[in-house]
Amino acid sequence: MVTPSYHPIKGGTETVVRNLSIVLNKKNVHTDIMTFNMDRKWNPRWRGKIEKTDEITVFKIPGLNWLPITHSNRNTFGVNLIPGRFTNILKCYDVIHFHSLDCSFPLFSSLVRKPKILHVHGIDVFTSYPLNRIILKHITDLYISISRQMTKHLASLGIPKNKIAYLPNAVDTSIFTPQGQKEDNLLLFVGRITFNKGLHVLLESLSYLKNSVRLIIIGPSEWDLKYHQDMLKLMEKENQKGKHEIRYLGAMEQADVIKWYQKASIFILPSFAEGFPVTILEALSSETPVIATSVGGIPEVVKNHENGILVSLNDSTSLAEAIQYLLQNEEIRIKFGHEGRERAIKDYSLEAVAGKLCKIYKKLIDS
Repeated sequence: MVTPSYHPIKGGTETVVRNLSIVLNKKNVHTDIMTFNMDRKWNPRWRGKIEKTDEITVFKIPGLNWLPITHSNRNTFGVNLIPGRFTNILKCYDVIHFHSLDCSFPLFSSLVRKPKILHVHGIDVFTSYPLNRIILKHITDLYISISRQMTKHLASLGIPKNKIAYLPNAVDTSIFTPQGQKEDNLLLFVGRITFNKGLHVLLESLSYLKNSVRLIIIGPSEWDLKYHQDMLKLMEKENQKGKHEIRYLGAMEQADVIKWYQKASIFILPSFAEGFPVTILEALSSETPVIATSVGGIPEVVKNHENGILVSLNDSTSLAEAIQYLLQNEEIRIKFGHEGRERAIKDYSLEAVAGKLCKIYKKLIDS
């Protein structure tokens, strides 16, 4: 598994890589992880190291910013870092499985003659940067799409359908389980503190609520430090009004996040753009109903008024109405929670998805 960032950096892609690697090793598919040696996003160190995490070997490759003044994919064309030596390591493996939108590792490993998979967690790398599309087409043997919508989008960009494999994100349903009583009027947001996750829309919606609520916010701040500071000011302003209680807990380890999923009455993710957020699966698996925007792969898992509610994009009023509706209807919340848990087990369990991935690997190697 090759991913630009990994622990201690937290995010959806990092979670997917960790979960898949753990379960593949349990299935006797020897899996290691390669990443850049970073303590925060796009802050690489020019010194490599090898760590053991979750009994998985993690190769942390040194890297340099080739354009230090910015870390925008628009300016770096999706190639954010220049890696140190790493290609000799890749030659020891049967399959190289790339993750995320960053093209640093794929580009610099173009001469390594091994079967290569690109796990597409977001479509922007193809639509916004035509140069990347050309590079990746020549490097990648197979694309993994995490949603049906993304599969159609990749095909529309000229990628042959026989080179696209659908594999949704997954959740460990044996860990993310319902437990104990839900706390009335407890709202939960888990995600990166960035504009695209729509936290500001959620904070704005609180002023329209009749009920007083407690909002718990969990997520890393280093992805967009200015936006993070703006959100802290909004939280402080809302807390000063005295009606709602808002707590920002920062990034948390999985074991601690689970407890909040189990306590929360409602999980909320008002994103502007998504691939297929793992946090929604974690909430549903914990029997927590979801309110989210209808973007990316979200409508494929959140069925409106079956296991959650889909709301309009960037609309704090409609978001507040959905929150208020669920707060006032405990029976509906319980029903949505049960439906969500059943759907997570049936279609998105980590064990089932890893089994499908093993078949993808075998097919690629055989061909």
